[in-house]
Amino acid sequence: MVKRLIKRIAWCVAALSLAIGATLWWTYRQTQQVPDFYERAVEVPSPEKLAASSEKLMSDVRRLQEDVESRGQWQATFAADEVNAWLADQLPKRFPKLKAKGLRDPRIAIEKDRLLFAAHYKDRRFDAVISCELGVRLTDQPNRLAVTVHNIRAGALPLPLDQFQTRIDRAMSGSKLNLEWEDQDEQTIALVDVLGDYADQVADDVVIEWIELSDNLLTVAGRTQTEQDDTFEPRGVVYRIAGHQQENESERIDL
Repeated sequence: MVKRLIKRIAWCVAALSLAIGATLWWTYRQTQQVPDFYERAVEVPSPEKLAASSEKLMSDVRRLQEDVESRGQWQATFAADEVNAWLADQLPKRFPKLKAKGLRDPRIAIEKDRLLFAAHYKDRRFDAVISCELGVRLTDQPNRLAVTVHNIRAGALPLPLDQFQTRIDRAMSGSKLNLEWEDQDEQTIALVDVLGDYADQVADDVVIEWIELSDNLLTVAGRTQTEQDDTFEPRGVVYRIAGHQQENESERIDL
């Protein structure tokens, strides 16, 4: 009787160990998969082409800054390939602490209405490509963006957003982007203020009115307005912030 009991316990332990081992192996294999777009984007072009694409992006940014400094309409388009060239060429030089913290080779891809992001993260216990999909919309408040985060993965293994929210908050705490979170329609939305001073113009003068994500391209447009021209007329799909919407409804009732 005792021998039979010991044998059964041994079989249970062996089966449990096998199941745990198989699960860990499956989990490891899942985390080692890499998104297709990242495999393509992480391939580094020739040094000449890399430098030229990186410089093209910086030139476009400088031109946008000059346009924004003048009153009136402005628009700029940025290619994903040029952004990735800048990430490969300039990011390690400008932000060396990222690699020290385990993050390297961030890359993007731009498709219709969504931006794909991935980066290699490695520390003593973890080694995988982290990826996600981002949706970006204007909101009914000037210069406040609504960013939806979908399909966060370590390799092919799904990860919950709430696992990263605290880290994102901590990373953004030293910036002027004023990140807030809002739950609406069973989605968690990151609300981000786009602030900055442009030469003689203050942030309130510069208004973003249009953002478009298309095949490999990000287009942003807006205007630098005068004191007499303070209307906000966003184009495209606009996300209505819950608290702001309630305030607007209250104002209409009071009137």
